[in-house]
Amino acid sequence: MLAIAAALPLLNRSEQLLYGRLVRAFPGHIILSHIAISASFTADFVICKSDFTPLAVVEIDEDASPKDSERETNRRQDLSLQAAGLKVIRLIVNDLPDEAALRALVAAHPLDRSTEQLMRRAS
Repeated sequence: MLAIAAALPLLNRSEQLLYGRLVRAFPGHIILSHIAISASFTADFVICKSDFTPLAVVEIDEDASPKDSERETNRRQDLSLQAAGLKVIRLIVNDLPDEAALRALVAAHPLDRSTEQLMRRAS
């Protein structure tokens, strides 16, 4: 006999909060979560135009001061995504921006600038 477990939420509380803000910030866009970008990287969120063309990748980082190894991994992932023409926005789980700040980050985010610098400007 097959035992069926109760379904668990696909997004944790922080992801649910950010997902709601992304949906409100980008009406007419498609917000995807936990998308495999490569064999070794899954994006937390991808904001797509209505034709599913990716506009930006949004990552939630647990720590404002990641370890050197995590920082290097993030840097390599960001460079790969940017080389493919994608904007990468990294957010800190304890400081998620509101809808207006999210729109400003995506609109103003060039491919070669750090998210941290842009978040200061969007606040």
